[in-house]
Amino acid sequence: MSSRDLSQGPVTTSLLKLTAPMMAGISANIIVGMLEIGFIGQLGTQHLAAITFTFPVVMILSSIALGIGIGTSSVIARSVGAGASGDVRRLGTHAMLLVFFSMSVLSLIGYLTIDPVFLMLGASPDLLPLIHSYLDVYYPTILLFTMTMVTGNIMRANGNANVPGLVMTLGALANLAIDPILIFGWFGLPRMELTGAAVAAAISRFGTAAVLIYYVHRGGLISTHNLFEGFADSVRRIMQVGFPAMATQLIGPVSSAIITRMLAGHGEVVVAGFGVATRIESVAVMVLFALSASIGPFVGQNWGAGRPERVREGLRVTYLFCIGWGLLVALPLMLLGEPVSRIVDNSEAVISTAAWYLAVVPWSYGLWGVLMMASASFNALGSPLPSTALSFSRMFVLYVPLAYLLDMLLGYKGVFIATAISNGAMGILGFLWFRHRFFPDAAVPAMR
Repeated sequence: MSSRDLSQGPVTTSLLKLTAPMMAGISANIIVGMLEIGFIGQLGTQHLAAITFTFPVVMILSSIALGIGIGTSSVIARSVGAGASGDVRRLGTHAMLLVFFSMSVLSLIGYLTIDPVFLMLGASPDLLPLIHSYLDVYYPTILLFTMTMVTGNIMRANGNANVPGLVMTLGALANLAIDPILIFGWFGLPRMELTGAAVAAAISRFGTAAVLIYYVHRGGLISTHNLFEGFADSVRRIMQVGFPAMATQLIGPVSSAIITRMLAGHGEVVVAGFGVATRIESVAVMVLFALSASIGPFVGQNWGAGRPERVREGLRVTYLFCIGWGLLVALPLMLLGEPVSRIVDNSEAVISTAAWYLAVVPWSYGLWGVLMMASASFNALGSPLPSTALSFSRMFVLYVPLAYLLDMLLGYKGVFIATAISNGAMGILGFLWFRHRFFPDAAVPAMR
């Protein structure tokens, strides 16, 4: 079976080999997403508003699939570490069946309820045709996207990050190449606008899904025999981590909507400045997201192999990297936040808002990264509830209340200060909680 043993060899090298391909794939997708919004913005304000209304629904479906993927990665990585190859194949097969059935049902429900859902979200009836032009293609093809996510998790849990990383990157580049052709109707093709954006995504997703399914099947990571034997037990094991992981993923979009509404009280320019800053932020922290996706398979395999000392060393390396990276990007963003923001928008009010965010919040990126590593490691070891509790506490116990308080005292700048404080405080708590739970003795790691 084509699995790579992450319980052997230099810890730093293993993490680098896992993270580099993920870094390329995540970077490509973030950049393509930003450029696609730029294309759609050229179509007009209504088109941009219509696609913006679809973001919460898209994020919810992605969060559900990501939860299944995290649960899959957790149980498979531990089985790989324990040398249970039959269990690995069975879990991989059942994870794909689970995402196929669940997303088929959810996409059908979403397709049939587009009008009532988006009217409830506040979309005007005039926007519904534009929303339909995108979602009528997106919903039937969401299965391709989610199958890609889960197959990528299966391969990374087996220690192979190169193929999913390369396929993610090539899929994103294909999407970027096709996007403007279909959106604007280049080369004699009809101008499809939002439908073109959805079709471009569908084409790239079909290609990436087909390639990754081929690789997991050829590599013996899934089986086509006795498909449903032990299915209920596999689903139970996957969703023990998957359900809390879904909840964790959904907390971010909800709290973001609350903060955006809060900033809207200061005017559209503040909201726009916040949007510009967070887009720049997504580029600055994408390496941390890639590392958090990689630490899970490493931790799971080594724990399953009875190598807790490698888990501790791996986390030490990633924690130090997060702190170092946070400091490395914070100073340039503070000094260059204004000119970088000016590239995206030319409004002085928008630029000053974005520059203030980038002068304050990046100093907390290092500890935010520590929180990501701790949360991913909890999930990898089959203990997802602490990860959910950390995410919930960060957003609703600390961030949102503190943001309301500092907003009243300092205005929108107080909201940004609250962001930095909550990132830093919860990063420290995540570090301490994970160490107390799994390594209470600093000298002798405890497996319990």
